[in-house]
Amino acid sequence: MTDDTTEGLGIERVDEEQNTTLLARITKDVSTILTPNETIAYIAHQNRTAFGQRRDAAVATNNRIIIYRPHRFGRLEFRDFLWEDVQDATIVEGVGSTRFTCGTTTGRTLRLGGRVKEQARALYAVCQQKEQEWRERRRVRQMEEERARAGGVQVTLPSDGGAPPTGEAVARSAEDPVARLAKAKQLFDQELISEAEYETLKAKILSTL
Repeated sequence: MTDDTTEGLGIERVDEEQNTTLLARITKDVSTILTPNETIAYIAHQNRTAFGQRRDAAVATNNRIIIYRPHRFGRLEFRDFLWEDVQDATIVEGVGSTRFTCGTTTGRTLRLGGRVKEQARALYAVCQQKEQEWRERRRVRQMEEERARAGGVQVTLPSDGGAPPTGEAVARSAEDPVARLAKAKQLFDQELISEAEYETLKAKILSTL
């Protein structure tokens, strides 16, 4: 599959063995429900169907996974699962096809049988990447909330992954120095800040005496 053909379909990844005519039809239908700035990363379509039926597909975008099911007389059915909620994706490979399954944090379950093995693996890889990204986002969010509860201030991590401005935030607290020192020690004891951050924070608070 050439880059020109891939760009023409509007899909980030297209495998050589995939049916571009089928992908174009799926993309055309799905594009009608995409939100602004939402793009299609990959499409895993059904391996085979009963006579006269069109193939369904799992469409992975940058925001969610969309289940596309065409029915007779041109009727289309869409279901979607936000990446934020997706967890525990699995694939079970059979002789002629592969089954893809994933659960969500909200208790929903997605099951898709009849996938081409290579496409199921590619879809699984996308899910793993998105799961990892959201685990990291949830970890950072939880750390910010724990720091805020412990120190009485809101701590926001820089987008570039640099060290959080914990010292500056706590040092500007309106509480007395003794209380601020106690909170700094609490942050350090709970391993929410490093020893270097604790020493810097302590020095800033003491400098205000």
